[in-house]
Order: sequence, then structure tokens, then C-alpha cells
Amino acid sequence: MMLLERPPCPPSTVGYAAHLSKSVRGADAEVPWKSFRLTALRTKDSLGEEGGVTSRLLPQSSRPIEPLPEESQAEKLTTQLSDLPAEIQETVLDILIGNLNSLSSSCTDRNSTMRNWNSAMRHPRRKQLSDLALVSQTWRHMVQQRLYRHVKIKGTTSGLQECLDWFGSHSHLKDYVRHIEIWVPVWERRAGQKLPIGLRGTMTTEQHAHVRFVVTVNTLTGQEMDNINQAYQLASHNGSLEDIFECVGLLFPAAYILTIEGGHCKKPPLIQHFRNQQPQSRSGTLSQISSIRTLILKGAWNIMREQWHFELMAKALPNMREWHCTYAKPKIMAYHSICNVLNHFPSNLTHLNLCLEGFYSKDTPSPVKMHQLQTQHHMCRDLGQILPQLEALTLTGRVCSCLFTTAIASATSVRKPRMKSIDLIVKNCCRDNTGWNDSTGIHNWAFIKVFADLVTAGVSSLQKYPILSSLRIRFIDLDSPCPLLNPYFQLQDNVCTGIWNPEILSAIESGRPGATFAELSDEIGCQGAKLVEGHLPDLGWPRQRPRSIKVASYAAFGGVGMDIS
Repeated sequence: MMLLERPPCPPSTVGYAAHLSKSVRGADAEVPWKSFRLTALRTKDSLGEEGGVTSRLLPQSSRPIEPLPEESQAEKLTTQLSDLPAEIQETVLDILIGNLNSLSSSCTDRNSTMRNWNSAMRHPRRKQLSDLALVSQTWRHMVQQRLYRHVKIKGTTSGLQECLDWFGSHSHLKDYVRHIEIWVPVWERRAGQKLPIGLRGTMTTEQHAHVRFVVTVNTLTGQEMDNINQAYQLASHNGSLEDIFECVGLLFPAAYILTIEGGHCKKPPLIQHFRNQQPQSRSGTLSQISSIRTLILKGAWNIMREQWHFELMAKALPNMREWHCTYAKPKIMAYHSICNVLNHFPSNLTHLNLCLEGFYSKDTPSPVKMHQLQTQHHMCRDLGQILPQLEALTLTGRVCSCLFTTAIASATSVRKPRMKSIDLIVKNCCRDNTGWNDSTGIHNWAFIKVFADLVTAGVSSLQKYPILSSLRIRFIDLDSPCPLLNPYFQLQDNVCTGIWNPEILSAIESGRPGATFAELSDEIGCQGAKLVEGHLPDLGWPRQRPRSIKVASYAAFGGVGMDIS
């Protein structure tokens, strides 16, 4: 049992405690010994000849007090860990393992509109930390509560069965699970195939057990790549959505968040929805899970390709309030399926996070196909129609000013719009141009003008959405010659930063009169920068992102023949 020694009290504490007790009970009242909850002082005056503690703590009364017995002194000097308040023990574990984060989505964070659930409930599982569960019964509960708060399961039939066996034999652990994550593999080893000879000796036994091949084309020959292609095939033992929902509903009654990861590959297969039916069969239902409030779909193209796929999961989660949907690569059909979902959007959803173009993909959808899609389904318009019912929106992909103009018109029919936070990560802006001139960047004046129109429309919508306190619109280009000059706009607590022009300032004055820019600057440095052989030269770029950027300043980066009026 771990014992903690209580630190000695300073001498000044004794006099202050006696004075405080006398001031409460009266100056003439005797102060009994029990009114002092102090340990014996280890000072030179209180040490005996043999080094023992003689406890010379005396109240200000002149009545002498006999020293405590030696056993009582030992009890005063030592305290067991279990005697500490539960709050202190929780604080110690928060430092060692991590805090128990809240389960509710918060729109008050200055850095993001919605919680990032990828690591919010994930705690380290090193053996040195998991052994802390052996300290005491109280610590066993607190440690297991953190270790099993976020559980990740392989979405194969054997992985789901292993999960059933484990939590079936350890039923007390089921109530600790709040976030259940199931990843469905895309690849599997072919039966009887061995590892490529060129890589067989480079991995240890432990790596073989826990690590799949992570190789690059530059490190392998063509023969070795052929060996890898022959050693792996598309997964054939994955569980269906019916198996996944049955497992979660049976084992985790207190689960709050459900994550399904479908993976990504070239021509990926669609996860089977029902156990013994064809993949495109629509007959059947999934087990209802009433405790789930948040649904996260990663690699959504392998999980949801049509509207009825989403409706199938939404019916099984009647209390869902938050939906995250992430696509690894931009796909025209992904935009099409999302538009169909938005046209029949459930009224109970209040938080929406859509990522239609991942950060790590260099692929861009065809401008011609995107223009053809917009004639049928314009996602910005469909999203603007449901904006009044949402409380938080995060969008990564193509977006234009039509989102806010439609949202303004939709807000007129709603008594009290609930929108509090909007975060737009702009990959590109919708344009009327049907050609191939659809590029982006700080040197593209056509893109800058459309981006400024998006900001102007967003600021104008503040008048119809009075409780919208956080608005962030940003363009992220890691390949930019100066990423710090990427256009952005942010409104937080009525303080604006980012790009500005007379139209944006006028929209702020009419839409949110109390909002002001932190500062207004006409220059950002690098004046007169022109394209040199198709590239921007190094002109000593700023070392920190400017708090204000005049839109007209980007015209200096325009190339020869570009309209910068």
C-alpha cells in the first residue's frame, strides 16, 4: 500500500490557527486540543535527545497539554492513499493518463467549431500505466474508466467475435465504453502466400504481428511490387453493417459515439449492409442503438454511396444529433450522394461535419463535371436550406457565396435560427466558368475575387443569425510560396481578422454593428511581386500571418495578361 507522508506545517500556521479559533469562540474561551488538526512540528525546539518528536504545539492559552503517544504521532504523520479525497486522486490520474473529456459537442472552442473525436477519449495504454489499476479498488475503477473509454475493433467476422467473447467474459468493462470505433480492412493476405523475399529479413517478429506493410515505390523493385500484389487481395471476411450494429447494441449500452472506418483504395468495394443478402438489397433494417448521439463515417465512399444507405443508419440511431462524414478523395458521385442526403436531411441533426476533399489528396474533380453537377444539384444551395436548423457546421470542399445567400432566404421562415458556429475550409469556389481554368492560389486573382464574395455573403448573413458568434472561412494551400498569405477571414467574439475590402466593411457594419477589425492595414509586404517564369520569386515573405489583408493586395501577385481589375 502506498503511503504518503503529510508535510510538516510551518510554525506560523500554528499561531494563525489558534488566533483564528479564539476569534471565533471568544478571547477568554479555552481552546481545546481537538480544535487543532495539525501535525507535530519537526523543528529543533521539538526534537528530543533521541531525535523523537515531542509535539510542543500549544494553543495561546496558558494551560499546558501533555504530548501525544507515539502511536498517535505516527498516525498524524502518515496518510494512506485511500484517505485522500477522490478529487485529488482523479487529478493525479488526469496528469498520468489524461483527462476525462466531456461527451458533449462544444461550439465555444476558439480553434474549432466542433469537437475532434479522433483522440478526445483516447488514452495511452502502456503497461506501466495500466498497472496503476492494481494500486487500489478506487484506482482500478478510475484507470479502467480511462483505458476502455475509447475502444477500437477490427470489423472482420473474427474481430467482432473476439470482441463478443472478451466483453462477454468481462461484463463489468462494458459500461466504461463511450466511443466505439470499428475499422473495416480493405486488404487481406492471400491464403498460403509468404512475405516478399526482399522484405522478409527487414522486419522483426513483433512487427510481423502488429504492422502491415508500409512501403513506397521508390524502395521496391518491380518484381517486389508484383510479389506484394500477389500476396494481398481484397478483404473477403469483413463483417456487414448488420453485424456491426448488433455487436454495438448488444455489448455497449452506454456508448455515445460510433465510428465506422471504411478505408480507401483504388476501386474500393462497398461494405455489405446485410449479412445474407446482396450488397444492393434494400430489404432489411439494422438494430436500433438508442444511446448513440454521434455517428462518424471515415472513408465514407466504402460505406455510403446512395441516399438510402444513410437513411438505413439514421433509422437505427434515433437519438443521433451529430454526423461526421469524411471522404478520402474528391469524387463527383460523393457530391451527388451528399446533395441527396441534404434534400432529405433529418430534423434531429444539429451538428454537421462534411469533408468532401481530404487534405492529403492532390486530385481535383473535373471543373466540367462539377459544372454539370451544379445544374442538377448545387450543394451550396442545398446546404444553405438546412442551415437554420443546425447549431454548428464544418465543411471542407467546394463552396461559394450561394451557401449564405440561400441561408439568408431560409432564415426568414424560421423564428429563431440556432446556428452558433461555422467553419469553412475552402478547397475551391464554385464558378460559372465551364473551361479548365479552375485553379486556386494567392496568384489567381479570379479565385481571390470569388473568395472575397464568399466572405462578404457570410458577413451579410450575421444579421439573420444573431447568435452566430464564430465564423471562420479559410483557404489552405501548403504548396503556396507563402502559406501565411493564404486568404482567410475569422469573426470571433465580434473581433474580425483576415481579408477586407470596402464591401466586407460595409457588410460588417450592417450585419453586426458591434463587430470591428482588430486592425486594418493596406500593405502586406512583397509589393510588386510578379510571376517570374510561372513562379513567384522569394521576396522576403512575412514571418507571421497578417491580422488584416487588403483584397486588392493580391492583385500584385497576378501574372501577365491576367485581369486584376
